[in-house]
Amino acid sequence: MTLEFSKLTDQVYKLGAMIDQLDFDLTDKLEIAKERFANANDLNAIHERIHLVRQSDISGYRGAAPLDRPHNIPINFIHPAPLVPERATIIAVDGSQIYPYEQSPIHFYLLNIGIFTYQHGVPHVPQPQTLPKLFYHKDHVHDGSGRVVGNRTVDARRTVLEMQILAQTAWTTHRQNRSPIVALYDNQLMFWANPDVIGGGQLMKDYHGALQHLSDVQANGVRVSLAGYVDNPVRSRVMLRLLFLMSLQDEYEMKARERELAEGGDLEGLRDIHLFRSILKVGERSAVMVQNSPRNYAYKKLNPSHEIAFFYIKVGTETRSNVARVDVPMWVARDPLALDDLHATLVVQSTMQGNNPYPYALTRADELAYVSGKDKKKLDEMIHLEMRRKGIAPGMSNPKARGKTLARSDQQQYELRTDLSRTDL
Repeated sequence: MTLEFSKLTDQVYKLGAMIDQLDFDLTDKLEIAKERFANANDLNAIHERIHLVRQSDISGYRGAAPLDRPHNIPINFIHPAPLVPERATIIAVDGSQIYPYEQSPIHFYLLNIGIFTYQHGVPHVPQPQTLPKLFYHKDHVHDGSGRVVGNRTVDARRTVLEMQILAQTAWTTHRQNRSPIVALYDNQLMFWANPDVIGGGQLMKDYHGALQHLSDVQANGVRVSLAGYVDNPVRSRVMLRLLFLMSLQDEYEMKARERELAEGGDLEGLRDIHLFRSILKVGERSAVMVQNSPRNYAYKKLNPSHEIAFFYIKVGTETRSNVARVDVPMWVARDPLALDDLHATLVVQSTMQGNNPYPYALTRADELAYVSGKDKKKLDEMIHLEMRRKGIAPGMSNPKARGKTLARSDQQQYELRTDLSRTDL
């Protein structure tokens, strides 16, 4: 049975009436944020505030902070687009998956990684590559109790595999040429394995091992600008929290308004993207900062060069632009040349698709990684064929699943008999 849209008409109308009554005007708050941003050039004062909120008696601050001295710069500094390097290798990686299905006759999951390598500044055909990997061993697909692993575990394993392949590709590339490498990953860089992720501790070690592998390429004399690209950072408000923090008078007020630090205080409702959409011009980026959080501190304790920093950038054209958040590890954040390579490359890459202000290489990596419904069906057929070859019947789905399939199919699967008398029953 399809959704009865006729029963939703009145509800949608009421939703529209509610929208008319809501106040979505954030102009006043935006003007306050812009004024505070313009005046936030006293680094000593900012460092003092950050030091206070990192003490044990004031908790909950998850806002932005400048880099540690001597790598810090004023948080309101705006960087214009730098010159594009004459040559650079852009490597973009993205991944997709088929999750395990508990009611399948055989349990498996698939990770498909797309790698797109683009040589900037030289006549060279881009190199697309896909690496599909099927996981079917019981140690991979089941936990210690024999249950099928959950989607979060599969997602975490895909993230780690993506970063490992990105590191391996960068290592191979640096041996072939000595041009700077821009390594792009389509997500935030601060990976964290939640408690429900099977083998989360080992995954965290493997992820940091991949980060170190990328850092080792730079140690071999080739600049590597690793970046996690967040195309739509609508939830991020770390800069606004910092601006609210700077509006508080002293430690006593910080303690008294501790809960408000998590929400942005008088700037609540505003997001970083609103601020930087108003401040940045196309091609410009913000200063590099870090997020004050326990997870980022754990990264820093494990390896100072793995602490995650970030900046905002406006890419695209004057007619169609976008503000993105870009995560970088600390070894990139402290290298002005690596930052310039990344900044300039993102600006150029994001104009290559016309009205789509998004890095071209990441678009292609996503296309390579995508697993369609037809792909899933074909893989199922291949597995069922192999089972039959081994003399194993794939079997039918359980009655409930079969009923859902019949009910939702466009094809007629059964008909009501009307030619039977009661004596036939």
